[in-house]
Amino acid sequence: MTATTAASSGKPLGYEPTQAVLKHLKFDTRQEIHRHIPQLRKTNALLPYTFNDVKFSKNSISIDHSHWSFGKRPYLRRTGENYETRGDARRTPSPVLRTPPTLKTGAVSYCGKGYQRLHFETEKSSEECHELLFDTFFKNGTVIQGTVGIHGLPEFMHTKETEGFTRIRMMSELRFSHFVASRIFYDFVRFADFGKLQCIEFKADWMNVDCVGAPEFINCPTLKLNVGNVEVRNQNKHLIDIYNLKNRHLEYEYHHFKVDQVETLVERWLSSNREVGTRFTLKVFSMERYEKILEMFDRCRKRFRGVWSKHPGLGQSFHANGVTIPMREGRELVMFGGFESVYRPDTLEMEVMKGGSSVKRAWRRGD
Repeated sequence: MTATTAASSGKPLGYEPTQAVLKHLKFDTRQEIHRHIPQLRKTNALLPYTFNDVKFSKNSISIDHSHWSFGKRPYLRRTGENYETRGDARRTPSPVLRTPPTLKTGAVSYCGKGYQRLHFETEKSSEECHELLFDTFFKNGTVIQGTVGIHGLPEFMHTKETEGFTRIRMMSELRFSHFVASRIFYDFVRFADFGKLQCIEFKADWMNVDCVGAPEFINCPTLKLNVGNVEVRNQNKHLIDIYNLKNRHLEYEYHHFKVDQVETLVERWLSSNREVGTRFTLKVFSMERYEKILEMFDRCRKRFRGVWSKHPGLGQSFHANGVTIPMREGRELVMFGGFESVYRPDTLEMEVMKGGSSVKRAWRRGD
Protein backbone atom coordinates (compact mmCIF):
# COMPACT_ATOMS: atom_id res chain seq x y z
CA MET A 1 0.00 0.00 0.00
CA THR A 2 1.33 3.42 -0.92
CA ALA A 3 1.96 5.69 2.07
CA THR A 4 0.15 9.03 2.07
CA THR A 5 1.06 12.13 4.02
CA ALA A 6 -1.35 14.04 6.21
CA ALA A 7 -1.33 16.90 3.72
CA SER A 8 -2.15 14.72 0.71
CA SER A 9 -5.00 12.98 2.57
CA GLY A 10 -6.53 16.27 3.67
CA LYS A 11 -5.78 15.73 7.38
CA PRO A 12 -4.17 18.48 9.48
CA LEU A 13 -0.52 18.07 10.42
CA GLY A 14 0.32 16.92 13.91
CA TYR A 15 2.23 19.05 16.43
CA GLU A 16 5.75 17.85 15.57
CA PRO A 17 5.30 18.01 11.77
CA THR A 18 3.84 21.52 12.20
CA GLN A 19 6.92 22.55 14.16
CA ALA A 20 9.21 21.14 11.48
CA VAL A 21 7.41 23.09 8.76
CA LEU A 22 7.29 26.37 10.68
CA LYS A 23 11.02 26.24 11.50
CA HIS A 24 11.95 26.33 7.82
CA LEU A 25 9.56 29.05 6.67
CA LYS A 26 10.79 32.52 5.81
CA PHE A 27 10.40 35.28 8.37
CA ASP A 28 7.72 37.12 6.34
CA THR A 29 5.67 33.94 5.98
CA ARG A 30 5.79 33.22 9.70
CA GLN A 31 4.66 36.77 10.41
CA GLU A 32 1.67 36.27 8.11
CA ILE A 33 0.81 33.02 9.90
CA HIS A 34 1.03 34.81 13.26
CA ARG A 35 -1.36 37.51 12.08
CA HIS A 36 -3.91 35.35 10.27
CA ILE A 37 -3.90 31.89 11.94
CA PRO A 38 -4.51 32.34 15.70
CA GLN A 39 -4.38 28.59 16.33
CA LEU A 40 -0.66 28.50 15.43
CA ARG A 41 0.47 31.63 17.28
CA LYS A 42 1.64 29.86 20.43
CA THR A 43 3.57 27.17 18.52
CA ASN A 44 5.03 29.75 16.14
CA ALA A 45 6.22 31.94 19.02
CA LEU A 46 8.11 29.08 20.72
CA LEU A 47 10.19 28.11 17.70
CA PRO A 48 13.53 29.73 16.78
CA TYR A 49 13.59 31.99 13.74
CA THR A 50 16.06 31.93 10.86
CA PHE A 51 17.01 35.34 9.47
CA ASN A 52 19.32 36.49 6.70
CA ASP A 53 20.52 39.85 8.05
CA VAL A 54 19.93 41.66 11.33
CA LYS A 55 20.95 45.11 12.56
CA PHE A 56 20.84 46.33 16.16
CA SER A 57 21.06 49.92 17.37
CA LYS A 58 20.25 51.75 20.58
CA ASN A 59 16.71 52.54 19.43
CA SER A 60 15.94 50.08 16.62
CA ILE A 61 16.04 46.54 15.26
CA SER A 62 16.11 45.60 11.56
CA ILE A 63 15.35 42.05 10.41
CA ASP A 64 15.76 41.38 6.70
CA HIS A 65 13.30 43.85 5.09
CA SER A 66 11.53 44.88 8.30
CA HIS A 67 12.56 47.72 10.61
CA TRP A 68 11.28 48.72 14.05
CA SER A 69 12.27 51.93 15.83
CA PHE A 70 11.42 52.89 19.40
CA GLY A 71 11.03 56.38 20.81
CA LYS A 72 9.01 58.55 23.13
CA ARG A 73 5.48 59.33 22.14
CA PRO A 74 5.59 62.71 20.33
CA TYR A 75 4.34 65.64 22.37
CA LEU A 76 1.43 67.44 20.74
CA ARG A 77 0.55 71.02 21.63
CA ARG A 78 -1.76 73.72 20.33
CA THR A 79 -0.04 76.26 18.02
CA GLY A 80 -3.02 78.02 16.52
CA GLU A 81 -6.76 77.86 15.97
CA ASN A 82 -7.72 74.16 15.68
CA TYR A 83 -4.12 73.08 14.99
CA GLU A 84 -1.49 71.13 16.86
CA THR A 85 2.13 70.28 16.09
CA ARG A 86 3.95 66.98 16.52
CA GLY A 87 7.62 66.68 17.33
CA ASP A 88 8.37 66.37 13.62
CA ALA A 89 6.63 69.74 12.94
CA ARG A 90 3.77 68.25 10.87
CA ARG A 91 0.55 70.25 11.27
CA THR A 92 -2.75 68.39 11.58
CA PRO A 93 -6.21 69.84 12.31
CA SER A 94 -7.47 69.02 15.78
CA PRO A 95 -9.46 70.87 18.42
CA VAL A 96 -7.86 68.88 21.24
CA LEU A 97 -5.03 70.12 23.47
CA ARG A 98 -2.83 67.13 24.42
CA THR A 99 -0.64 66.81 27.47
CA PRO A 100 3.00 65.69 27.42
CA PRO A 101 3.56 61.90 27.60
CA THR A 102 4.42 60.28 30.90
CA LEU A 103 7.65 58.38 31.44
CA LYS A 104 5.78 55.10 30.87
CA THR A 105 4.47 55.92 27.43
CA GLY A 106 6.26 55.51 24.12
CA ALA A 107 5.93 54.88 20.43
CA VAL A 108 6.92 52.14 17.98
CA SER A 109 7.36 52.72 14.26
CA TYR A 110 7.44 49.89 11.74
CA CYS A 111 8.63 49.93 8.14
CA GLY A 112 8.30 46.82 5.99
CA LYS A 113 8.31 45.55 2.44
CA GLY A 114 6.48 47.62 -0.15
CA TYR A 115 7.11 50.84 1.83
CA GLN A 116 4.54 49.78 4.41
CA ARG A 117 4.70 52.14 7.40
CA LEU A 118 2.89 51.86 10.72
CA HIS A 119 3.06 53.92 13.91
CA PHE A 120 1.89 52.65 17.30
CA GLU A 121 1.45 54.66 20.47
CA THR A 122 1.75 52.50 23.58
CA GLU A 123 1.22 52.67 27.31
CA LYS A 124 4.53 50.81 27.79
CA SER A 125 7.85 52.62 27.73
CA SER A 126 9.89 52.48 24.53
CA GLU A 127 12.51 50.41 26.37
CA GLU A 128 9.89 47.84 27.41
CA CYS A 129 8.60 47.60 23.83
CA HIS A 130 12.14 47.19 22.54
CA GLU A 131 12.87 44.37 24.98
CA LEU A 132 9.58 42.63 24.18
CA LEU A 133 10.36 42.60 20.47
CA PHE A 134 13.93 41.41 21.17
CA ASP A 135 12.63 38.48 23.23
CA THR A 136 9.97 37.63 20.66
CA PHE A 137 12.43 37.19 17.81
CA PHE A 138 15.74 36.26 19.47
CA LYS A 139 15.09 34.44 22.76
CA ASN A 140 14.75 30.87 21.47
CA GLY A 141 18.03 30.24 19.63
CA THR A 142 17.50 32.32 16.50
CA VAL A 143 19.85 31.56 13.59
CA ILE A 144 21.26 34.46 11.56
CA GLN A 145 22.71 33.19 8.29
CA GLY A 146 24.05 36.48 6.90
CA THR A 147 25.38 39.64 8.54
CA VAL A 148 24.76 40.85 12.08
CA GLY A 149 25.31 44.61 12.23
CA ILE A 150 25.90 46.36 15.55
CA HIS A 151 25.36 50.15 15.55
CA GLY A 152 24.68 50.27 19.28
CA LEU A 153 22.56 48.39 21.84
CA PRO A 154 19.62 49.36 24.07
CA GLU A 155 20.20 49.87 27.78
CA PHE A 156 18.25 46.78 28.82
CA MET A 157 20.89 44.47 27.29
CA HIS A 158 23.38 45.66 29.91
CA THR A 159 21.28 44.43 32.84
CA LYS A 160 19.05 41.78 31.25
CA GLU A 161 19.35 38.28 32.75
CA THR A 162 20.48 35.55 30.36
CA GLU A 163 18.78 32.69 32.24
CA GLY A 164 16.25 31.07 29.91
CA PHE A 165 17.73 32.83 26.88
CA THR A 166 19.04 30.52 24.14
CA ARG A 167 21.95 32.32 22.49
CA ILE A 168 21.68 33.79 19.01
CA ARG A 169 23.58 31.57 16.56
CA MET A 170 25.58 33.58 14.05
CA MET A 171 26.68 31.68 10.94
CA SER A 172 28.50 34.25 8.82
CA GLU A 173 29.64 37.78 9.76
CA LEU A 174 29.45 40.12 12.74
CA ARG A 175 30.05 43.74 11.78
CA PHE A 176 30.52 46.76 14.05
CA SER A 177 29.79 49.77 11.86
CA HIS A 178 31.68 52.38 13.86
CA PHE A 179 33.70 52.84 17.04
CA VAL A 180 31.48 51.38 19.75
CA ALA A 181 32.38 51.29 23.43
CA SER A 182 33.79 48.08 24.92
CA ARG A 183 30.64 47.70 26.93
CA ILE A 184 28.57 47.31 23.72
CA PHE A 185 30.70 44.38 22.60
CA TYR A 186 30.66 42.60 25.97
CA ASP A 187 26.90 43.16 26.38
CA PHE A 188 26.28 41.51 23.01
CA VAL A 189 28.60 38.57 23.79
CA ARG A 190 26.28 37.55 26.63
CA PHE A 191 23.48 36.82 24.15
CA ALA A 192 25.40 35.42 21.17
CA ASP A 193 26.96 32.10 20.18
CA PHE A 194 30.25 32.64 18.30
CA GLY A 195 30.92 28.95 17.61
CA LYS A 196 29.96 29.01 13.89
CA LEU A 197 30.78 32.65 13.15
CA GLN A 198 33.13 33.05 10.17
CA CYS A 199 34.14 36.72 10.32
CA ILE A 200 34.26 39.73 12.66
CA GLU A 201 34.68 43.25 11.31
CA PHE A 202 35.63 45.66 14.08
CA LYS A 203 36.76 49.29 14.34
CA ALA A 204 38.94 49.95 17.36
CA ASP A 205 40.42 53.00 19.03
CA TRP A 206 41.42 54.10 22.53
CA MET A 207 38.00 53.40 24.03
CA ASN A 208 37.50 49.79 22.89
CA VAL A 209 40.87 48.39 21.74
CA ASP A 210 40.97 46.11 24.80
CA CYS A 211 38.28 43.95 23.13
CA VAL A 212 40.89 42.61 20.69
CA GLY A 213 42.21 40.32 23.44
CA ALA A 214 38.83 38.63 23.95
CA PRO A 215 38.48 34.92 23.01
CA GLU A 216 35.82 35.80 20.43
CA PHE A 217 38.43 37.80 18.50
CA ILE A 218 41.32 35.39 19.05
CA ASN A 219 39.55 32.34 17.62
CA CYS A 220 37.37 33.78 14.84
CA PRO A 221 38.44 32.37 11.42
CA THR A 222 38.56 35.83 9.78
CA LEU A 223 39.13 39.08 11.66
CA LYS A 224 38.99 42.45 9.89
CA LEU A 225 40.43 44.95 12.32
CA ASN A 226 40.64 48.69 11.65
CA VAL A 227 42.55 50.47 14.43
CA GLY A 228 42.55 54.23 14.89
CA ASN A 229 44.39 55.93 17.73
CA VAL A 230 45.68 53.86 20.64
CA GLU A 231 46.78 55.52 23.86
CA VAL A 232 50.52 55.27 24.51
CA ARG A 233 49.98 53.41 27.77
CA ASN A 234 47.92 50.74 25.94
CA GLN A 235 50.16 50.23 22.90
CA ASN A 236 52.22 47.38 24.36
CA LYS A 237 49.10 45.46 25.44
CA HIS A 238 47.54 46.00 22.02
CA LEU A 239 50.61 44.63 20.23
CA ILE A 240 50.65 41.58 22.50
CA ASP A 241 46.98 41.01 21.65
CA ILE A 242 47.79 41.20 17.94
CA TYR A 243 50.70 38.75 18.27
CA ASN A 244 48.45 36.26 20.12
CA LEU A 245 45.61 36.22 17.57
CA LYS A 246 45.02 32.82 15.95
CA ASN A 247 42.78 33.80 13.05
CA ARG A 248 42.91 31.95 9.75
CA HIS A 249 43.04 35.40 8.11
CA LEU A 250 43.82 38.58 10.03
CA GLU A 251 43.20 41.77 8.04
CA TYR A 252 44.76 44.57 10.06
CA GLU A 253 44.64 48.26 9.17
CA TYR A 254 46.82 50.33 11.48
CA HIS A 255 48.86 53.15 10.00
CA HIS A 256 51.25 53.34 12.96
CA PHE A 257 52.47 49.73 12.75
CA LYS A 258 56.27 49.86 12.69
CA VAL A 259 58.86 47.81 10.81
CA ASP A 260 60.30 46.23 13.97
CA GLN A 261 56.77 45.18 14.99
CA VAL A 262 56.41 43.36 11.66
CA GLU A 263 59.68 41.59 12.43
CA THR A 264 58.35 40.49 15.81
CA LEU A 265 55.16 39.18 14.20
CA VAL A 266 57.16 37.24 11.60
CA GLU A 267 59.36 35.78 14.34
CA ARG A 268 56.27 34.60 16.26
CA TRP A 269 54.80 32.99 13.17
CA LEU A 270 58.04 31.21 12.29
CA SER A 271 58.19 29.57 15.72
CA SER A 272 54.48 28.67 15.77
CA ASN A 273 52.53 25.72 14.39
CA ARG A 274 50.31 27.83 12.16
CA GLU A 275 48.59 25.77 9.50
CA VAL A 276 49.12 26.07 5.76
CA GLY A 277 46.73 28.75 4.46
CA THR A 278 46.98 31.03 7.51
CA ARG A 279 47.24 34.61 6.28
CA PHE A 280 47.99 38.11 7.56
CA THR A 281 47.19 41.36 5.71
CA LEU A 282 48.60 44.68 6.93
CA LYS A 283 47.17 47.88 5.43
CA VAL A 284 49.38 50.96 5.68
CA PHE A 285 48.41 54.53 4.83
CA SER A 286 51.21 57.06 5.35
CA MET A 287 53.45 59.40 3.36
CA GLU A 288 56.27 56.87 3.09
CA ARG A 289 54.06 53.78 3.05
CA TYR A 290 55.50 52.04 -0.04
CA GLU A 291 59.09 52.59 1.08
CA LYS A 292 58.02 51.23 4.45
CA ILE A 293 56.76 47.99 2.89
CA LEU A 294 59.98 47.55 0.88
CA GLU A 295 61.94 48.03 4.09
CA MET A 296 59.82 45.36 5.80
CA PHE A 297 60.58 42.90 2.97
CA ASP A 298 64.30 43.61 3.04
CA ARG A 299 64.77 43.47 6.80
CA CYS A 300 62.83 40.23 7.16
CA ARG A 301 64.74 38.67 4.24
CA LYS A 302 68.10 39.47 5.83
CA ARG A 303 67.20 38.59 9.41
CA PHE A 304 65.37 35.32 8.70
CA ARG A 305 67.46 34.10 5.75
CA GLY A 306 64.77 34.55 3.18
CA VAL A 307 64.98 34.78 -0.59
CA TRP A 308 63.26 37.02 -3.13
CA SER A 309 60.24 35.23 -4.56
CA LYS A 310 56.78 35.50 -6.13
CA HIS A 311 53.44 34.37 -4.75
CA PRO A 312 52.32 31.39 -6.89
CA GLY A 313 48.67 32.42 -7.03
CA LEU A 314 49.04 35.99 -8.30
CA GLY A 315 50.66 35.40 -11.70
CA GLN A 316 52.48 38.44 -13.09
CA SER A 317 50.81 40.90 -10.72
CA PHE A 318 53.14 43.40 -9.12
CA HIS A 319 51.71 42.34 -5.76
CA ALA A 320 53.13 38.82 -6.26
CA ASN A 321 56.66 40.08 -5.59
CA GLY A 322 58.07 39.54 -2.13
CA VAL A 323 60.14 37.29 0.12
CA THR A 324 59.98 33.62 1.11
CA ILE A 325 61.24 32.52 4.54
CA PRO A 326 61.68 28.83 5.45
CA MET A 327 59.64 27.39 8.35
CA ARG A 328 59.67 24.11 10.23
CA GLU A 329 57.78 20.96 9.23
CA GLY A 330 57.93 21.51 5.47
CA ARG A 331 56.30 24.95 5.42
CA GLU A 332 57.36 28.37 4.21
CA LEU A 333 56.24 31.90 4.98
CA VAL A 334 55.61 33.93 1.82
CA MET A 335 55.52 37.73 2.18
CA PHE A 336 54.11 39.79 -0.70
CA GLY A 337 52.07 42.94 -1.53
CA GLY A 338 52.82 46.54 -2.41
CA PHE A 339 51.30 49.70 -3.83
CA GLU A 340 47.50 49.94 -4.27
CA SER A 341 46.69 53.54 -5.26
CA VAL A 342 47.06 57.03 -3.88
CA TYR A 343 43.53 56.73 -2.46
CA ARG A 344 43.83 53.31 -0.84
CA PRO A 345 46.25 51.90 1.74
CA ASP A 346 49.15 49.79 0.50
CA THR A 347 49.30 46.19 1.67
CA LEU A 348 51.85 43.84 3.11
CA GLU A 349 50.68 40.25 3.28
CA MET A 350 52.15 36.99 4.45
CA GLU A 351 50.83 33.47 4.08
CA VAL A 352 51.92 30.09 5.37
CA MET A 353 52.37 27.71 2.41
CA LYS A 354 53.57 24.22 1.78
CA GLY A 355 57.35 24.18 1.25
CA GLY A 356 58.36 24.81 -2.36
CA SER A 357 55.11 26.56 -3.32
CA SER A 358 56.54 30.03 -4.01
CA VAL A 359 58.55 30.88 -7.13
CA LYS A 360 62.10 31.92 -6.30
CA ARG A 361 63.45 34.74 -8.42
CA ALA A 362 66.47 36.99 -8.90
CA TRP A 363 66.44 40.54 -7.59
CA ARG A 364 67.99 43.82 -8.56
CA ARG A 365 71.71 44.49 -8.26
CA GLY A 366 73.04 45.24 -4.80
CA ASP A 367 70.67 42.97 -2.84
